[in-house]
Amino acid sequence: MSTNRRYNFLLKLYSTVKLNIFYILLSLLVPVILWKVQVGRDIVVSLVEKGTPNYLNIPLLIASFSLLALSNWVIPVLAIDIWKFVLRRNANSQLLYGGLIGLYNGDHVAGKGQFPIRYFASLPWVIFLYVAVYSLFPNRPIIAIITIITLVALVILLDWTYRGKRVPAIFQGLWDNVAETKTGNRMKALRYVIVMGMVFLLFLVAIGVLGAWLRDSTDGLSVLVIGANFVGILANYAYMKFAENVDVRVVSISYFVSKYTHVLSLSFMIIVAILLQTSNGRAWPVEIGFFSPIFVLIIAISLYLFLADVLVTAQLNITRIYNGDPAKYDPVNDGHPAKAAWIWYRPVIRLIALGFVFLFFFNSINSHRIRKDAVQSENTNTATMRPTLTAYFDKWAESRKPERGDTLNVYLVSGQGGGSRAAVWFFMAMNYLDSLESTPSTRFSDRVFSISTVSGSTSGAAMYLADRYLKVTPQADAVVPRMKTIYAKNYLSSSFWGVLIGDGFEGFRHEVFGRLLDSRQAFPKDRNFYFQQEEVKGYTDATPMRETNEIEAFFKGDYLEPYVAEELGTIGTGMPLFFINSAIVETGERGVFAPVDLPSFSLGTDLYGLFKRHNTRYGIPLITCVNQSQAFPVINAYNYLDGAGRLIDGGIYENSGTATTLEIYETLRRHVEAKQDTSYAVRFICINIVNTNMDAAKDAIRYRPASVLNTLTAAFQSPFGGHEQFSYRNILRRVLAPDTAYSFPLNRPVPLTRMLQPAAIDTMYVALRSMGH
Repeated sequence: MSTNRRYNFLLKLYSTVKLNIFYILLSLLVPVILWKVQVGRDIVVSLVEKGTPNYLNIPLLIASFSLLALSNWVIPVLAIDIWKFVLRRNANSQLLYGGLIGLYNGDHVAGKGQFPIRYFASLPWVIFLYVAVYSLFPNRPIIAIITIITLVALVILLDWTYRGKRVPAIFQGLWDNVAETKTGNRMKALRYVIVMGMVFLLFLVAIGVLGAWLRDSTDGLSVLVIGANFVGILANYAYMKFAENVDVRVVSISYFVSKYTHVLSLSFMIIVAILLQTSNGRAWPVEIGFFSPIFVLIIAISLYLFLADVLVTAQLNITRIYNGDPAKYDPVNDGHPAKAAWIWYRPVIRLIALGFVFLFFFNSINSHRIRKDAVQSENTNTATMRPTLTAYFDKWAESRKPERGDTLNVYLVSGQGGGSRAAVWFFMAMNYLDSLESTPSTRFSDRVFSISTVSGSTSGAAMYLADRYLKVTPQADAVVPRMKTIYAKNYLSSSFWGVLIGDGFEGFRHEVFGRLLDSRQAFPKDRNFYFQQEEVKGYTDATPMRETNEIEAFFKGDYLEPYVAEELGTIGTGMPLFFINSAIVETGERGVFAPVDLPSFSLGTDLYGLFKRHNTRYGIPLITCVNQSQAFPVINAYNYLDGAGRLIDGGIYENSGTATTLEIYETLRRHVEAKQDTSYAVRFICINIVNTNMDAAKDAIRYRPASVLNTLTAAFQSPFGGHEQFSYRNILRRVLAPDTAYSFPLNRPVPLTRMLQPAAIDTMYVALRSMGH
């Protein structure tokens, strides 16, 4: 290749990226995340999970990637109609369409050449194929490389084979048959689009049927995922190459083909968006967790790209094309050349685009105020009901007072964060310890004084306490099935849908309708709210021996309600104190929901006290407090609490839960020593339930350049790693004889995710049973 040709190649590549940077980056976002993040590969593997309906996501993914390719490539004919309506121009739509063909097919536009956008339209799908093959065959990466090389070779062969004909024969026959009909161009185009749509639909149905046939074979489903996407990419590329050349040859028909394709694709995406919203809000017709997170992300991004192209990019291009030669596009103008489009139109479109960017990145349609429920005044709990920690301990110890001279073992439990993995491990560990330490007269669970948790372990602790409160008898053989029912679920799809579309829709609906139609609605729903609904439903499905209203009363009732004794205004001692650790975005401080008076012993921010100070007639659901502890960035929103600020995952401050436990321990140890009660001894046992090996030797840290990306990554890792290690080691150092502190670690590799695989829960159970050996 000569120097001049290389220069022209690089210039075209630069122009293509420059003119399409927004679409390229947004299209590549999902597959690149899947490639770089471990949980992305776990999502892919879930597609081939045998014995589940996950195989239905295979044709859905092919449909979504096809739509993503169309959103980058299809000529947005609807934009012409919108442009004509807004500017009230009687321009020739097909001539304007002909001007757009050059831009989308890579001809010289505005003096700059570029590559056809179809080359980038299929790139996200190609990256997904690579990730899929690599994820399904992790020990044989050569298979992924060979797959991509084969795909590229076939694309090159396709280009070379039809270089002379310029139209792939696989589609030519259908086009010729349509062109030979005696009906008008509209009907020809409509018939063609319907037939092509039916062919595509039959392909998806065939993939679904094959998936149903292979649903009990992991290997078979793996081959289906790879083969179906491989064929889909080639077919999609071949069709786009065909349509690109037909656009130039038969503009009058291809205008209507593009129009109907555009309308059909956009209509399908809007219908799917409505379906996902109802699935998220009402679990109709299925729960949103049924859909793969990849499908949800691709659909949302495709919708963004379509709307951005129709409402922004195409509007600017059409205006430029029209103003370039006005007389050419306006056939009705009293014999005089048409005037150029209004000069203000393009700046206004740019301002609208900047407004959307501002709303997405710098503002929020949804205010994300913390969930609260109105309660009758006579049933309202107050922060002043909570006793001091030491007063509560005296009452708690008195009800468990041992024989004179014996020792009262007091368990102070901490739970480390770690998504669904942490939740399952905490629940399993607590039940296992109960089975080990229980005797006919004394149960371990009855001696648990406090539970301090962060992030995912907070969810597991809530499920454990629900069992205690609802008096669900623990059964060793039921632990794994129950954990699979609650946590072997896809909790990511609702989060992704919420951050991209759902939260904005709910915020808009709240502002427009909520205040007018239902004044009792105290907060706008968001992805946090729907995640809370999903967790409660998971526990309900796993606990059929209890009524739904009983379960909802525990989770959706006020945080303090499980502790309120029959004697009004007092706190009972039947339940372990549940300290829910969160963090405050604005100040970086630790915030804690505490069932006792937090300032009496802790430096943490008293979140329940602040809530009640600003919301005297409202209660805050227990499940909402749990959610504030596991509000992991992006996956969850930061809910605003009056008087405190926005609450974020407690791991941002400290990820082991031991910081609060240490404050509890030191306060109680001083209190017991000051009392000098010799009737019985008190021994505090601090148990740290961790889902990683905190004592493992650290690998050597390799050099990383101080790039912006690496700097942000390091800042993100610091609280989850550094603060956690300090607090964890500090409690082991500060707890002295006769007291003791020890860890209950998970020593098996399990992914950190909110989409845990059933096999991962089995792995944790095996690790649990091996603890006694």
